[in-house]
Amino acid sequence: MTLLTFDGLRTARGPLTLGQRIVLESLSQRSADTDYTYNIDRLVPVPPGTDLDVVCDAVHALVCRHETLRTRFPGGAREQVVDGAGTLAVRECGSIAEARSVLATEPFDVATEWGIRVAVVSRRDRPRSVVLCLSHLAVDAWAANLLVDDLSALLRAPERTRATTARQPVDQAGTETAPDSLARQADALAHVREVLLAAPAEPPGATSDPDAWQLGELRSGVVDPAARAVAARCRTTAAVVYLAAVAVTLGAGRHVLKAISHNRMTPAETACVAPFAMDMFVPVEVSGETFEAVVARTWENYRRAARHSRYDPAAVRPLVAEVTADRGTRPDLSVLVNDLRASARPRAATATSPVASTFRWGEPFRLPGLTRYLALTDDGDAVTLSLLANGVALPRERLPAFLHRMEGLIVAAADGDTTVGAGSGW
Repeated sequence: MTLLTFDGLRTARGPLTLGQRIVLESLSQRSADTDYTYNIDRLVPVPPGTDLDVVCDAVHALVCRHETLRTRFPGGAREQVVDGAGTLAVRECGSIAEARSVLATEPFDVATEWGIRVAVVSRRDRPRSVVLCLSHLAVDAWAANLLVDDLSALLRAPERTRATTARQPVDQAGTETAPDSLARQADALAHVREVLLAAPAEPPGATSDPDAWQLGELRSGVVDPAARAVAARCRTTAAVVYLAAVAVTLGAGRHVLKAISHNRMTPAETACVAPFAMDMFVPVEVSGETFEAVVARTWENYRRAARHSRYDPAAVRPLVAEVTADRGTRPDLSVLVNDLRASARPRAATATSPVASTFRWGEPFRLPGLTRYLALTDDGDAVTLSLLANGVALPRERLPAFLHRMEGLIVAAADGDTTVGAGSGW
């Protein structure tokens, strides 16, 4: 193990960003579920012939450049504190699996620990890759990818400066407390209230059974090319096509789907390594019509939701309670779709490409407040639809059919318009 030492860097403290606050809000709700770590890991290849000292220097520069990697959240997480000095251990492991296991053994102690853990995987005493385990309080998926790009560049060009002009999280928090930003946040909550008032009611007995979670994973080489083809025809994005497919598969009627907003609205925010992603609430109406019509309506509501996706996350639960009291029923917000696909899209299927989809059961975890959680990930050749579902909403025996129905709907739509029907759903 190598211990990296830091000193003489900027120290700062300030309020939390909105992105940090929603992560803390989620952590507070899920603290009892120790099988859900809420961390993000990334793998960074090391250029052949690179010495361990060069790798450690690159990691050192990375931590110097991005203050989020030197930030703690003490005192009940009322503020963020950027340390100008400290140490970081770089572990050495023999395999990627070992590195991931070692780094994720314990949850991050956000009050005392920086939000980064590092291991170098070597073969024949030569570094092959760097494994990063990152606290979600330090990064979201976008920011984690920025770190991968930056560390890759530092490994290729060790002479790069340790300074950066990128905005830092404590500075982002300052912009979010400006009067114009606060006004936009109030407008966003007003929009969320409007959506909640029109949301379908939570069905009786919808509280999830803590022992009835199942995780199914469908790996498909055809669904993403098909989703992109439908998106091009409908002048939208593949993310919206997936949302529309979820709504159609859930069945006829009105749904409010929770999705994750990218939430970076300026070039400075796009380059900032910090969590920005927040929940947005997308209403989708499904009736006996074409899939293209559902996609178009989803796109319209998705854009409106994205424009209103910056708000105080602590205000949402009181807002839900207020709306529940006003209308007499609790709005159903139990479905979350998280699009984690990388920027490089899978290749389109060809006559020689394997196109068979494969389903497998995964290791389930628990997500309080939800009954279904769909994550979309890709590996360069295929997209995996991972559905975590509670038995009160979707019995185990019906989970594979749900995912196959989604895939089939998107693939059929890519070949021409389809009528979605008005079935009873899942």
